[in-house]
Amino acid sequence: MLLLGVTLALGSAVAHAAWNTASKTIAPAGRPALWAVAIVESCLVVTVTAVVMIVRGHGITVTGELLLLSLGSTAMHALTMGLVQVAYQDFDVSQIYPLSRGLAPVVVALTGMVVLGQWLSWAQWGGVLLMAAAVGALLFETIRTKGSLQAKPLLWSGCIAAAIAGYTTYDGWVVVERGLDPIAYYAVGTVVQVALWSVVVRGKYAEGLRQLRIHARTVAVLAVLVPTSYVLSLYATLHAPVSLVAAVRSSSLIWVALSAALVLREPIGTVRVAATILAAAAVVTMVV
Repeated sequence: MLLLGVTLALGSAVAHAAWNTASKTIAPAGRPALWAVAIVESCLVVTVTAVVMIVRGHGITVTGELLLLSLGSTAMHALTMGLVQVAYQDFDVSQIYPLSRGLAPVVVALTGMVVLGQWLSWAQWGGVLLMAAAVGALLFETIRTKGSLQAKPLLWSGCIAAAIAGYTTYDGWVVVERGLDPIAYYAVGTVVQVALWSVVVRGKYAEGLRQLRIHARTVAVLAVLVPTSYVLSLYATLHAPVSLVAAVRSSSLIWVALSAALVLREPIGTVRVAATILAAAAVVTMVV
């Protein structure tokens, strides 16, 4: 079953890398664009969930616990999306993403032990350390190319990493310890997310609809890839420790490095390539 968890986490990583690359194109559009994405995503997820429930032969029982837990998760996901969008307005994807994704599994490995009691093997800890080394290489590259360690991208990456670690550990606890169905949990969360973003962008709904028309293709891509990435990761936590899932998902460092260079035409230096290789080695170490 561990192999299934790893496979699901790898699929999640590819989807995660793809939606981060896409989100760069609508970063300048601001929060109204995120509101538009939330609406389309919720409609899609609720529809797919309804079909799944019909096939299963039972519906979703929306309890107070489900709503409360979904609210906590949605707040952390919305915070992460907001941080990512603002960071991508000023910095390259290849500058923010590797640091944030590389730091997150290190934090999750520690919180997973404390919160979920999930201990890693020595080999898996070796993989976490390799991931930390990849982060160190990225920091070294920043110092080498800029002459000093730039505080702003490091701060943004650290905040995003903390937010990712927060919702990863929290959602893992909900699915593993509380036993909530991943699809139902995420579907309710998307509805709550629409309500949350509607409050955040109040008075700017017309602008959100305008952004939906302008960036229809990107919004559609995000509406598909964001839930795909995270539902896969939720199911992965049912078959592998949440810290291992977080680390394997960080293999998205590899795909983002490639897409940033090929799609966004961002410069990728040799140190960043080396960091990507270290991240790949970390994943292999943790799953072999």
